Amino acid sequence: MGGIPQARRMRLTCCWLLLAVTKIWGAAVTLPLHRAGHTLILETVYLNGQGPFRMMVDTGNASSLIRPQAAQKLGARATYSVEQVTSAGVRRVPVMVIDQLTVGPVIDRQIEAMIGAVAMDGVDGVLGQSWLVRHDYLLDYHNRLLVLDGVAPDGAMRTDLRSVDGRPAVAALVDGVALDLVVDSGSDILVLFEHKLHSAGEATLSTNGQSTGAELGSARVALFGTREQRMTVARVNSPQLSGGLLPANTFRAIYVSNRNGYVEVVR
Repeated sequence: MGGIPQARRMRLTCCWLLLAVTKIWGAAVTLPLHRAGHTLILETVYLNGQGPFRMMVDTGNASSLIRPQAAQKLGARATYSVEQVTSAGVRRVPVMVIDQLTVGPVIDRQIEAMIGAVAMDGVDGVLGQSWLVRHDYLLDYHNRLLVLDGVAPDGAMRTDLRSVDGRPAVAALVDGVALDLVVDSGSDILVLFEHKLHSAGEATLSTNGQSTGAELGSARVALFGTREQRMTVARVNSPQLSGGLLPANTFRAIYVSNRNGYVEVVR
């Protein structure tokens, strides 16, 4: 359908129910990332001792996600289900619990993961906030690195960490209106959720297994107390969601401190 190819690949998803997690803070660990367009991929993730699996790192996904084929390979079955809320609507999806997730020297246990389609080809699943929230983390787009439990980068701009349905967000002014924008490494364009659009949309945004129309345009955006800049925006008609999604690759690097409650970015 119409719209720019990057927008068609976008994934927008959040769920209402998350497992309670225990935050475990350790020494800094640096992990290489493969970058495919705007997306970041960990290529050697082991689940329940099996792998390696290729997993997309998605800060904008409240849960994690695994393809049905990968779940079958693990011999895992859904233990409960949740309501997945996206711009395309609400649906109930099965959820499994990964007993052990290993990447490099990092081992985390009891990770929630929905079982379902993944919008991006060539990956086995998505690592979202059900894993990331256990760590402070740096996404370094310039050097293609994920650093867990390290220090904040030098020369960065800082703002308070906010939360939207369990996902990291920052306060912003968009066309003069205060909004919370989820920092989303799964998006490549600014997305604004609106309740009354005049048309079905000229672009197609794809979620995991769903898609919806969007209107393309531009907006004036002020972040981190800086002056406004104009950004390309996809406006989505969504009565279920509010605010929007800020593509993480707007910045050279972004650091989220879950422990101390702030976000820092390097332009």
